[in-house]
Amino acid sequence: MDLLELRKQIDSIDSSIVELYEKRMEISKQVAEYKIENGKQVFDKEREQQKIAAVKALTHNEFNRHGVEELFEQIMSISR
Repeated sequence: MDLLELRKQIDSIDSSIVELYEKRMEISKQVAEYKIENGKQVFDKEREQQKIAAVKALTHNEFNRHGVEELFEQIMSISR
């Protein structure tokens, strides 16, 4: 496989990531609105820790596990 083809694959994946990120942010907004309307705290440390552990468990090696942990910590921080 040549470099151009590999880059096309990365571009396609990046487009999917952006689409999924925007969907996640919209749902996160709805969750926050629900929590505020119902008198609940928006930040739930225990839930975030459970979520990070769950996504880390989906990875196949330590390098990816660390990257996914950092990625989701940032995503959750932004969504707050």
